[in-house]
Order: sequence, then C-alpha cells, then structure tokens
Amino acid sequence: MSNTAVEQQNFDEQDPFAGLALVTKPVPKAEPGHVVVRITLRPVHPSDLISISSNRLRIPGVSSNRLLIPGSEGFGIVHEVGEGVTTVAKGQRVVPFRERHKGEGSWQQYVSLKQELVWPVPDSISDEAAAQFVVNPWTVYGILTDLKVPKGEYVLQTAAGSVLGRQLIQLAKHWGIKTINVVRRAEQKEELKALGADEVISTDNEDVPTRVKEITGGKLAYGALDAVAGTLTKQVTASVRDGGQVFVYGVLGGYDATVGVGDLFRGVRVAAWVLPNSLPERFEEYIDKVSKLIEAKIIVPLVGETYDLADFQLAIKKSTEVGRGGKVFLTG
Repeated sequence: MSNTAVEQQNFDEQDPFAGLALVTKPVPKAEPGHVVVRITLRPVHPSDLISISSNRLRIPGVSSNRLLIPGSEGFGIVHEVGEGVTTVAKGQRVVPFRERHKGEGSWQQYVSLKQELVWPVPDSISDEAAAQFVVNPWTVYGILTDLKVPKGEYVLQTAAGSVLGRQLIQLAKHWGIKTINVVRRAEQKEELKALGADEVISTDNEDVPTRVKEITGGKLAYGALDAVAGTLTKQVTASVRDGGQVFVYGVLGGYDATVGVGDLFRGVRVAAWVLPNSLPERFEEYIDKVSKLIEAKIIVPLVGETYDLADFQLAIKKSTEVGRGGKVFLTG
C-alpha cells in the first residue's frame, strides 16, 4: 500500500503548475495520539492555486529543497488510530484540519494528524459538504460576523458568483442582511437572484458606485467584502457609507489594491481579512456554528466536476474556467 500525492518539485514563474508532479510516498503510521486519515475528496480552491502559482507553499525558515503538498481541506475515512486516541475510530467519516506551515496538504491519499485536528462528520452532512467544511463556510461566517451588518442593511460583495459568494448570499439572507452582489458577467444575474441575492451589479456594463447609490437611496452599503482587490477596491470603497468597513479577503485582481483618498477622508476603513488569523481563538466556534448551518441547509456548498487525483492538471484547468459552476474536486 502506498500514498499517492501531488508535490511541488520545482517552481517556474512562467509555468508554475508545471512544477507539480504525481509521486508515491510511504503511508504514515499512527503515532500515539495521532490519527491517519485516508482522504477521498479534495476541493480545488483559488487559494490553493494562488499559493502554487506565487510559490507561497514554501515555508519561511525551512529549506527550499523540501517538497510540499498543496490542498487546504478535504474529507476522508479514518485509516488507523494511534495509542491513546479516543475521539474517533477506524472507519469513521472525518474532516482532517490542515496544520499550518507543515507543508502537508490534502492533495495526497493519507495524512497523519493529532486527534484534536480530526473532526467526526455527522451523518446529516454529506461527504461533498464535509470536504468543503472549512475554507468557504468558515470565511463566510467569520467575515460576515466581523462586519457586524445590522439586519435590513446592505452588504456589498465582489466575486459574488463564486462558491464562497453564493454561500454568503445564503447566510446573509438567513440573517436578514440585504446583499449587493458584484459580478463580471450579466448572465449571472438571474441565477444569483434565484439563490436569494437582493441586487446584482455586472461590471461589464454598469458602474458599481452609481448603482449602489441608486439601490440604497444614497445611503451606500453598510460595509463590503472584496475578493478581487486591484482597481476594483476603489469602486468598492466608494460604495461604502462614511465610516464603513471594507474587508479585502482575496487577490483575484492582483496583490495591489487601489483606494480613493477621498474615501479615506470619509473614514472608510480598509483591512485584510484572513481566516487563519482568527484561529485558534475561534476554532471551536467555527466548528459549532458552521456545522449547524450546513446541517440545516442554510449554507449549501455547490459541487462541480470531479477528477481523479492523477488528473490534477485537468482539475486545475477546469477550476480556472469562467462560469465553471460548483467547486471542482479531486478524488481517489
């Protein structure tokens, strides 16, 4: 028995994904207090691809010769438990929580983790939902909670057609928060409105600040969530009320963000929001609150096409397509 994995063996800035290779590794043994999980489902996240393409899998202070495995989350079955493990049993459905800065992601078949980093999945949550339990739902819950938008007010979000954006629409509607959703293509409007979006703005033929003023009667959005950055951040900050908060949580438009000085004079605050920065203080809160939201079908992860782990390059290509639908998965 062997452990098939995707490793970053080298890095070429011109073709960063070419440095990934399928390899065979030993299956880890369950040390005392540890659990070996056989991972069967792994979503391909934009954050995974950004980490690969920007060479950010490398760990500060660790030799660059070390080979690292991408993949921020997944779902699997307990393969083996070490001495003293009491939280899970062999054969149980689980979510393994990735340890930061260890270089051991989910794009492999077997991982070994401390028992406190393995969460038993309730029967009421599907394998596909469990595989997407962390990155998107935890971000949606955490960032919307931190924005503190009052019931009945508007929150503005960019990249609203993404899997995360759709989950934010679902949770905001459940909490009584109105959403203004920015997308790149007008054909996404009806789909998002059917999901519960209050308003949808398409940047291909609409000006964001102008439309937000019209929608809100001049009040502007209470706060905003920006997954794009780049020049779009300037339109986002211009669309937020005096003293409003903008959280930038993604870099789809690049690692620079443009902000109008006039909006800074209005007291608009711009800050980064990164999920790992809220851990471990909120770890138990995320598990408890988000699992209940998924069980109640308030947050419903969107599932797309699946590819075998050996076909990771095809999965990467599919996950970067415009209008691909749900989250792309690696199986096997």
